[in-house]
Amino acid sequence: MSSAGFGKPEVGMILVGSMFGIFADIPLIVSRHSLLNINLGGALIPVIVSLAFIYQKKLEVFSFLFGLVAVSALSFSITRFEPGMGIIAEFPYYFLPSLLALFLSMILMKGHNKRIPYAYSTAVLGTLIGADLVRVPMLLDAGVLGSIGGAGAMDLVYLSGLMAVVPLVLFYYNKFPVDRAKDPMDEANRLMRNGKLVDGIHYARYALEKELWKSAKLITKVTGNRLGRSNYGRHVLLWLGLHPLVVDDYSNLNDSNNLVNREKAFKTFRTAVFMRETIASRTKDRFSSILRRILAYMIDLLLTTVPLLVLSFYMLNAMSDSYFGQMSPMFFAIFLLAISIQFIYFTLFEWYNGKSIGKIVLGLEVVTDDYDKISFIQSAARNSARYADMVLMFYLVSIILIVSGTDNKRIGDYIAGTRVVKVK
Repeated sequence: MSSAGFGKPEVGMILVGSMFGIFADIPLIVSRHSLLNINLGGALIPVIVSLAFIYQKKLEVFSFLFGLVAVSALSFSITRFEPGMGIIAEFPYYFLPSLLALFLSMILMKGHNKRIPYAYSTAVLGTLIGADLVRVPMLLDAGVLGSIGGAGAMDLVYLSGLMAVVPLVLFYYNKFPVDRAKDPMDEANRLMRNGKLVDGIHYARYALEKELWKSAKLITKVTGNRLGRSNYGRHVLLWLGLHPLVVDDYSNLNDSNNLVNREKAFKTFRTAVFMRETIASRTKDRFSSILRRILAYMIDLLLTTVPLLVLSFYMLNAMSDSYFGQMSPMFFAIFLLAISIQFIYFTLFEWYNGKSIGKIVLGLEVVTDDYDKISFIQSAARNSARYADMVLMFYLVSIILIVSGTDNKRIGDYIAGTRVVKVK
């Protein structure tokens, strides 16, 4: 359902990121008696996905605001604040915000590419505003020490979005089955075997040029020299170290004489297949090794998490004579920030320029699978999975994936459609 906004990064964030993101609370408001956080899995990730939907799908302002106000008002009416328990809603009333968001999406929006983002965004943001944000003053007056979305995958903010869109996703998936993208070289092979030589060679050339252009973008990142669309082919082949005779074969691929007979056509096809496989194989030499990635991560860890942990334990020891001191909201805020800082730090740095400080030192960069700049949602998706890495034997599962896989990817890279490459 990528056309509706639910691409691989969004699905990965909602499922994997939210499941393991319950361990990360980000401080929002700290006072002498209160600490109000936002939970990564239960609230922040659904909010990020909602805002991405609004931005990507350009939802009509009036219709969206109408739905947001309506869902917020309903969420406020079916929830209440219970001291010592937090904000609660009774069965079956907690289904109502999702049902309202679903209903409004059906009557105000046209097409699944608008209805699904509308339903999810209004359900999530309406619940967040109506149930939580309007009650912030009440929570602070009561001396709260808790989190918005603190129930994680069982929180109303998280569940409202899912309950609003699951019926739409199931309906539209059955009505419009998703066609998986076909490899143009496989299509070329099928056409060649069926005797459609001209079409087969056309697809083979397209597959080769697609791989060449991907490599050209990687060369630009490594060398800083931008290659034009008209002359990148030979430059890429030579930069990757292919033999000059192979480069000459590339120049001859567009020769119309290659289609004179079946033998020449199949020779052209085999040449295109060989070149694409060779380009893909040699490009993999630019994928980061596990050692570089570990060293870059250790640098980032020392710059971010360690100072905050040291500060929090220093505060704990300094106030050890006072029970209230140990329970100080400021202490907990710093300690929680030490846990959640990785998501904030890596997401912002890698979205802005593809590199954290550690990656800059080690000459690494995060790019898409096609070597483009990653989007904010991809950066958030790959870094929300860091909490899955931490829970799963502190990156051991991802280390195994990087070492054993062909693309040197950890869990977050598979979710977001990204990879880490050497640019120095």
